[in-house]
Amino acid sequence: MAVGGGESEIFKSRSDKREYRRIILPNSLEALLISDPDTDKSAVSMNVSVGSFSDPVGLEGLAHYLEHMLFYASEKYPVEESYSKYIIEHGGSTNAFTTAEHTNFYFDINTDCLEEGLDRFAQFFIKPLMSPDATIREIKAVDSENQKNLLSDVWRMNQLQKHLSSKNHPYHKFITGKWLFFGGTRSSFFS
Repeated sequence: MAVGGGESEIFKSRSDKREYRRIILPNSLEALLISDPDTDKSAVSMNVSVGSFSDPVGLEGLAHYLEHMLFYASEKYPVEESYSKYIIEHGGSTNAFTTAEHTNFYFDINTDCLEEGLDRFAQFFIKPLMSPDATIREIKAVDSENQKNLLSDVWRMNQLQKHLSSKNHPYHKFITGKWLFFGGTRSSFFS
């Protein structure tokens, strides 16, 4: 069954009672709106078509690091962590992930709080704030994730596959990010 929505059709099963609408905003951002009157939550997800394959040489892990940094504060909501606090206080959760070619940010919240939650979320992409203190904390957090991953056999096998792949392909890159110290000074955020 096809559902209208701009230039493309949205296909859904006959048993799917939700309503769908595709919109294109003035800035060319495409959005899929889904209405389900039987749920008590609202959810938002934004996918950016940039992931670890886009990390510049010498800054491997940058996409993952920026995924972390965007959720701290914005010009409109400058108090660090106020976004997460708002979402949690209103029955929701929030997270993000970075893959090879995409970074996805998402949250869910009680439906009556969606408008402010969405505004807080949008501000990270409009005018994010990245303080020096938050920068250092997130570099350490990304490094901590990397250290945790080193204990995983699945992660180590994946890193071995990457190491054995062609050095000319972005798959070969290290993607998580880590912080190295030499002689007590920061020599590189990512390596």
